[in-house]
Amino acid sequence: MIAFLTICYCGILWLLFFKLKLLPWNRNSQIAAAGIGIFAILALVIAMNLFQPYSQDVRVYQRVIQIVPRVTGRVIEVPIRANEPLKAGDVLFRISPDPFQFAVDRLEADLELKKIILDDAKALTSAGAAAQIKRDRAQAAYDQTLAMFNDAQVDLRETTVYAPTDGIVTNLALRPGQIASQMASLPLMTFLETETRTIIATFSQSALEFVHTGDAVEIAFDRLPGRILNARVQAIIPATGQGQLPPSGALMEWTTSPIPGRFGVALELGDIGDLTIPAGTSGVAAVYTDRAQAIRIIRKVVIRMTTWLNYVIL
Repeated sequence: MIAFLTICYCGILWLLFFKLKLLPWNRNSQIAAAGIGIFAILALVIAMNLFQPYSQDVRVYQRVIQIVPRVTGRVIEVPIRANEPLKAGDVLFRISPDPFQFAVDRLEADLELKKIILDDAKALTSAGAAAQIKRDRAQAAYDQTLAMFNDAQVDLRETTVYAPTDGIVTNLALRPGQIASQMASLPLMTFLETETRTIIATFSQSALEFVHTGDAVEIAFDRLPGRILNARVQAIIPATGQGQLPPSGALMEWTTSPIPGRFGVALELGDIGDLTIPAGTSGVAAVYTDRAQAIRIIRKVVIRMTTWLNYVIL
């Protein structure tokens, strides 16, 4: 930006002193031109950093869901393909239901037997031929079997794993014949949500003094050279990882030169039509506050120069 302002100022000097010859080019004018130029460029840089802050670290994030089945078993079907759009409720894979169906059938038969025993105990208790404790024991046995039966039915339903929301699976390595484990540390695939998208721009701490929710933003993504997308400040994230104090058995180490943390700002894109902006897309962004609106044009030129350079930067 400083180089751009310097070039513009040199162009003004050339126009005034050499092209139009409105002023003489002597020692006094040279000193004045240098002093005015340094002061003007420094003032513009400070004003733009405060009132039109610029971020070179903009990134698109999307939430991912680690797919872990609730039951362990052998995979018999994987009907999806990698990187194909999926709807919520689409089948991701199926685990062999046979052992779980056997458990349901066994508990169902046991439940019928416990129901007969319970009915007999109730009849005998009503007739005074048996103590109440026998009926209570029969009721407890029936309730226990019913709970096990319900749990077995849940396990049977969980042999089919569905997409939790709209999205895609990118790292699809699961194949029929593999053993699916219910251990949370062994996910079978990563499901990338497409319903939610978060755009975060990071700024130095001093740059956010005059930024407020709703301020206009322009974004230039690297994958969209020549394009400027309009957005708004959705939220200013009120903390960073460097400010947290997690519980620990170790004492904090206070240093004399801590790394200065950058604060994140969540951005909300306007209508982008059919444009595709995948997770991980990076770029730059400029926030336009309600102050110093007269110098916005400089920041707008700078961000447009940046997006044009994306055509040639590899």
